[in-house]
Amino acid sequence: MNKKLKLSCLSLAMASVLIPGTTAYANEEEAKDTKDIEVITVTSRKRVETLVEVPMNVTSVSAMEIADRNLITKDDLQRTLAGAASPTGVLILRGLSGGNSAAPSTTSSFTDDIPFNFVDLYDTEAVEVLRGPQGTLWGSNAIGGTIRVITQKPRLDTFEFISSAQTKSTKNVGGNELQAWAAINIPLIDDTLAMRITGHNSHKPGAIVNANTGVQRKVEDRYLRTQVLWQINDDTNVNFGYYNVSSNSIGTRIADLSQPTGRRIASTTPNPDSLWGYDVAYTVQPCPAGQNRAECFGNVTNRSKRDYLIWESMDNWLETETNLFTVTANIDNVFNFADVTYAGSYRQFQEDSLDNWSRLDMADMVKTWIINYDKISRVTHEFRIQDNGQQDSVKWTVGAFYDKNWRGAIPNSQYQYHQKDAASIAVFSDWNDWVDWEDYWGELGIFNVGQLGQALYGDSSKNYNFYYDGQYAREFALFGEVSYIIKTDNIGRFELTGGIRYFDLEDYASYGYSGIWEAREGRAVLSQGEESGNRKKVSIAWLPDSSNMSIYALYSEGYRPGGNNAPLANACRNDEFAGAFQERYKSDSIDNYEIGYKANTGRLQFSTAIYQINWSDVWASVYMPSCGFSYTANAAKARSRGLEWESKYSFDHDLDLVFNASYTNSKMLSDVPSLQAKAGQDMTQVPKYNAYLGLDKGLSLFDKQTYLRLDIEAYGEYKSHFNARLDGSDTSPSYQRVNLSSRMELNDNIRLSFYINNVFDKQIDLYRQARTRSGSTNNLNVLFAPERSFTLRVDYTFL
Repeated sequence: MNKKLKLSCLSLAMASVLIPGTTAYANEEEAKDTKDIEVITVTSRKRVETLVEVPMNVTSVSAMEIADRNLITKDDLQRTLAGAASPTGVLILRGLSGGNSAAPSTTSSFTDDIPFNFVDLYDTEAVEVLRGPQGTLWGSNAIGGTIRVITQKPRLDTFEFISSAQTKSTKNVGGNELQAWAAINIPLIDDTLAMRITGHNSHKPGAIVNANTGVQRKVEDRYLRTQVLWQINDDTNVNFGYYNVSSNSIGTRIADLSQPTGRRIASTTPNPDSLWGYDVAYTVQPCPAGQNRAECFGNVTNRSKRDYLIWESMDNWLETETNLFTVTANIDNVFNFADVTYAGSYRQFQEDSLDNWSRLDMADMVKTWIINYDKISRVTHEFRIQDNGQQDSVKWTVGAFYDKNWRGAIPNSQYQYHQKDAASIAVFSDWNDWVDWEDYWGELGIFNVGQLGQALYGDSSKNYNFYYDGQYAREFALFGEVSYIIKTDNIGRFELTGGIRYFDLEDYASYGYSGIWEAREGRAVLSQGEESGNRKKVSIAWLPDSSNMSIYALYSEGYRPGGNNAPLANACRNDEFAGAFQERYKSDSIDNYEIGYKANTGRLQFSTAIYQINWSDVWASVYMPSCGFSYTANAAKARSRGLEWESKYSFDHDLDLVFNASYTNSKMLSDVPSLQAKAGQDMTQVPKYNAYLGLDKGLSLFDKQTYLRLDIEAYGEYKSHFNARLDGSDTSPSYQRVNLSSRMELNDNIRLSFYINNVFDKQIDLYRQARTRSGSTNNLNVLFAPERSFTLRVDYTFL
């Protein structure tokens, strides 16, 4: 298999050299037989350029392609990109996953030049994906790359009203998914003021059902996006934006395939001499071999959906809301010298959630749960000046960036609760026998968990509290980039580019803990730190006279800001993985070496790149199974090497072929005991290869313009943990998925689309994770891709 992969990569590399050689210098007769060249422009270097001109590997997806492929969210797009992985919906580029975390933060997200992860792609002008470290122009957290959503802006001279609705039916999901969108553009003052409003509402049922409570996974998403464009004069405009984004969910999207050996049962007998008024005895009810939790705990006999049935004492829920205000201002041709741009934002993010801890803390004998509350404010400013294009030989950009997020006092950031009837309190107190109730807590007159809650919080159902007195994290940066163009008479032009970003970081947090997992007097913690440095970028590109191809070499650096860990809870201090804990983890560092080749010959558009990334002070989330907490550590060194290919070929008769593929070899370079990682092991969640093929055909059907599309995705296998289980529990096998879609233009106003996803109804494991590395059956979590689904969509243009 490895030999085939190497041969495939070699073939792609040879194709990238040979194909343009036969087309870029075609004679006039051959040129007449080719299609007109479609010029794709991007703003990945904060200026409008053609895709070929940018000396990095960039993917640009237009509004038309988003509609044709029914790309609802960024996650739908991410699975089709060369060199990308997205097992849990979090984008991983070029193999930079880092550790055992299901959601590594190695790519950054921007919406209209604002650092904001807006996932819905309706009423979007384009999406750009910038691969590799973007530390010079796009700042921190962009070590693997940056994804940019560019929304449709208000139009000054056109009234528009569009809407879309779709219904989706998926095998083994109870009920249909319903989604609706609408957008309206209103010119308010001719050629001066316009407003655009976009909204969305969705109801999305999931496949997973809790056999204990009967609750089926459900997600309700909503957003309202409003923009007001003020065109002050020909050279000056200001765009004011407001986003309200909210989501409510209940249940889980994660299946549990564990097969427990038994279910623990606690029984209580009144005893006034006991510290908690009861004697507690434990028995184990055996589970028949081969039964999963739902079958054993809930006596479930419906085996047709057994993979989608779980058994939990309680259902997790999550409610989030973001209110974001943005201002973007552009002033062109200042002093006939430069263009000035400002992009700023202020937002508040609020989150409420419930986490069920009955399984981990109490073996499901007593219910115990955590209610979380968080409220974060954030402000960002970016000011930049760049040349206005009047000089052919020099292009430059300089700017400053400021980002600060903070919390005020939050006394109820976390409260842990338990059932407060007397028998449950007795079981909780007895089961947690590591707590010295008599000698330690007894000095305060506390002899069980109910008395602890009453004494500390005035509520016998509470046993733990985490709170904030205040917190902030601040980043300030200065950046600059300059390109010098050298033109020749015979072989085209060369572009030399250099850039640097200086960053200064500061963070502070004052918080505290109290309750059963902490010392008797609780803890008040103050953590703070500072860090500064710089990241550089150098590139050289050759563009022949045709300007339809380029070859470039690039060196770029990136970073993620360091921070502080919360102190270890008492319950974690003896965990086998607690040894690598440090109060502060520092920024990691990325060095990217890349050579790329692009061409746009009319029929064929392609880009290919080969790269090596050296990664130092790798961030890793270290999970401590004995207590259920995690911390972040700098975990030695890693390296990623790979090859990426993305292409589109236009045949005659309105037939287009898109082919993207990549090979990624991402490895740890040293042992990391806290992750149980060994030097030479592959990074987690990173397949060796991925590929995407899309075939589009336009035709006339019943005198209506119709489009048909075939999609094929392929991914190699990948692991969720370094020390993966030998039985494959932590390994997602390779898979292929086939999708079909069609679109018919019924008239100038109505478009009807039909989609079949996962045509061959394959069961696909996007993510597999066992909670422990041993043979324990406590958790075996699997995220399944949807089975075969049918979607009907109607798009209507009112005006």
